[in-house]
Amino acid sequence: MSAARAQFADCSTGLLQMPTADMQADGTVMITNNYLNKHALPKSGWNYDTFQYGIYVSFWNRVEIGYVCTIFNGKWDPRPNKTYRQTIMRNQDRHFTGRVALLREGDFGVAWLPALVVGISDPTTGAGGGEYLEADVTKGNGFFNRNFVVLTKHFQTPWGTLGAHAGYQFNRRKDYPLNAPCVGVNWQPKWLQNQGILDSLDLIAEYDARTVNLGLTASVWRNHFEAMFELQNFRWINFGLRYKFRLKK
Repeated sequence: MSAARAQFADCSTGLLQMPTADMQADGTVMITNNYLNKHALPKSGWNYDTFQYGIYVSFWNRVEIGYVCTIFNGKWDPRPNKTYRQTIMRNQDRHFTGRVALLREGDFGVAWLPALVVGISDPTTGAGGGEYLEADVTKGNGFFNRNFVVLTKHFQTPWGTLGAHAGYQFNRRKDYPLNAPCVGVNWQPKWLQNQGILDSLDLIAEYDARTVNLGLTASVWRNHFEAMFELQNFRWINFGLRYKFRLKK
């Protein structure tokens, strides 16, 4: 299985809440389930913790696409006198996400060359009338809209593998603003890899253009199962569990 780390907060590839230029192996399928605190979510859609699930597929080691659902609580609505969500934790927001690798590490035989990926999440609104990229898309339902470009480079050290990631995330939402650089590192301690049922363990620190986050991911059973724990902004907890498999090798 691919050892590429996964961005749990959008069911895709990356660190905790920021993307990276890592890519999953061709034909990898990821099924993710997350518990997300309200601070990881747009304010106009959620003022409560919720659950998220999604499926993500990679193609040709260069393209990844995903479909993500985030659960609404029908007893809460951000708009006064509106009650269109009637059932507790049953309705859901749905969005697509995708990434394209323009460069892989070491392309063209250049050992120092970093990977380069561009991507987009929730690219259009639906019920809101398609306000994507207008001055304020808070009124639309493109809650998880983001555009990004990111670079990644890995370094082998005597103490394990260190991944360095830097990019830029952008959207125009006022309830979930992203318009800033993002940076992060992940470290795989040499002495915590391939120990018993543990295949790999990553320690992660990142600034995702909104908050500073610390966490870890751990993979077991030939990297088929991956768990995540995050302390967002040193205060709020997110966690998730993912199942990964490959359609072909």
